[in-house]
Amino acid sequence: MADDLYAGIGYGTFAARQVLAKLVPTAKLESAQASRPSSSFKRASGVPSDLAIQVHGHDDLMVYRARCCNPVRGEEIIGYITRGKGIAVHARHCSNVQNLFYDADRRIEVEWVGPKGAFYPVKLVLITEDRQAMLADVTSAIAGVHANIQNLETRTGDNRAYIDVTVEIVDLEHLEKIISSLRKIEGIYQVDRVMPS
Repeated sequence: MADDLYAGIGYGTFAARQVLAKLVPTAKLESAQASRPSSSFKRASGVPSDLAIQVHGHDDLMVYRARCCNPVRGEEIIGYITRGKGIAVHARHCSNVQNLFYDADRRIEVEWVGPKGAFYPVKLVLITEDRQAMLADVTSAIAGVHANIQNLETRTGDNRAYIDVTVEIVDLEHLEKIISSLRKIEGIYQVDRVMPS
């Protein structure tokens, strides 16, 4: 019977609160801070933890940025307690947030902490006029706001150029400066941030 209980907890069949409700009187649960995540979510080897993000009120929990929205410093974020991986951090505007947060007990407040310094890769897609020196203007505009280009790919067709560029940014404000600088280039039709799939 105990093995079935442990397996059920491990597979997520039983929530920790359900088990506690059966084992501990309700009065004791209410007096304890049951909404706080347990120490079992502390950093584990093999899973990277984002040191720029902290669970509100805790500094020793494993946290990582969700790949679906890849939040960057400055964006509003929310945490989601995953099974076995720690706290997944999503941008509040992420389309997956509504799907994930049907279980309110697994939602947790997170915050950006510490000084700026980490670089976040962000992919941008540009649609531009197909003209001479456009690529030079794009790279110059990015360098002009102190950003590094991690990857750049171009293709042309129908008198237009399509440029995919991954830039390293320090925060949301930095990203907005890059986008603003790119939009000022003559012949730029569109600049969009691409969310990872």
